[in-house]
Amino acid sequence: MTEMTQRDLAVAMFNRAWELIDTADRTAELDREMLTSAAASRALWADTGGPEQLAVGDWQVAHVASLLGHPQIALDFASAAYRRASEADVPRWLVASTCEGLARAHATAGHHVERDEWVRRARGILTEVDDPDDRDLIESQLATIGSD
Repeated sequence: MTEMTQRDLAVAMFNRAWELIDTADRTAELDREMLTSAAASRALWADTGGPEQLAVGDWQVAHVASLLGHPQIALDFASAAYRRASEADVPRWLVASTCEGLARAHATAGHHVERDEWVRRARGILTEVDDPDDRDLIESQLATIGSD
């Protein structure tokens, strides 16, 4: 096996977490692996990534924490993702994605008004995104956030 760079490992951990996010019947062990994979990816990006990778990493940890029912962790990482994306020169789809992350985290916390506000913000930003695949991806994620 060839030696992986830290960047390669960050990508591999991100992809593993994403694979587990998409796994319908995760066990408790797979839930823990999903969380540690997302956190490992984010930690590895701290030394090798820029604002875009860090925002995506924070978003993924927030997403996983939301799925696992950990609202405070989800809100903390989703807020960090949004802050990073808003302050950096990143693609608009990423800013919309971080809004989706905040909506999901607020939904997990039971904050329905805030959830709806962040969904609205995400959809507003999506009107500025030219690539239909990027828009469709974020819209598909927004569609999985529960509502009252």
